[in-house]
Amino acid sequence: MLLRPLPPDQLRWLHETELQEAFPPEELKPLAAMETLVRRGVYHPVGAWEGRELVGYLMLWTGPVTGYVLVDYLGVPAARRNQGLGGEILRQLQAGCQSLDGILVESETPLGGPTDALRRRRLGFYQRSGFAPLSYECLLFGVRYRTFLCSPNGWGREDQAQAAHRAMYTAQFPPAVLRRSVQIPWDPAAPLAEGISWATQTDLPDGEEKEVRV
Repeated sequence: MLLRPLPPDQLRWLHETELQEAFPPEELKPLAAMETLVRRGVYHPVGAWEGRELVGYLMLWTGPVTGYVLVDYLGVPAARRNQGLGGEILRQLQAGCQSLDGILVESETPLGGPTDALRRRRLGFYQRSGFAPLSYECLLFGVRYRTFLCSPNGWGREDQAQAAHRAMYTAQFPPAVLRRSVQIPWDPAAPLAEGISWATQTDLPDGEEKEVRV
């Protein structure tokens, strides 16, 4: 298996096919939002290849806090699932990121709905793949997530990871969107107003990434 960057046309094809099949609308960024993040240099689509066959993909999101990266999406085409490919993608990612303090993951929180079995399998998958659950959850565009951290160099800490996680969103969205749609960490005592879902967010506002100090 070889991991290499996906060019714009392959990202577009992936979004129109595999991502639409694998993720519900409320969890899937519109293509325009991904393309905006790519143009800003903070979003890195990666394909996993066996010869000329695409056997997996992941989207990496970086932010103004150095040393941390977020696995925004990870997946394997339906015909190649349950073959250990997702775990191999993460192993290669960890091996190639030995200088990083932390690789972060957001995984949907089981809430008693019909997709809970799938959500629990995903949580177990990340833990088996070397990701430790953090103590905080987040609420992003109406979807609640548990957070996980893998520290390739052993220096990652939860407080720094949470600050880096929050900074990724703070750097890309205006305050009004953050107030309505982003809580890192999630505070059940302070519910958000009606959020803006990724399904209706056609693009991100223009602007430069802000420096965030932690």
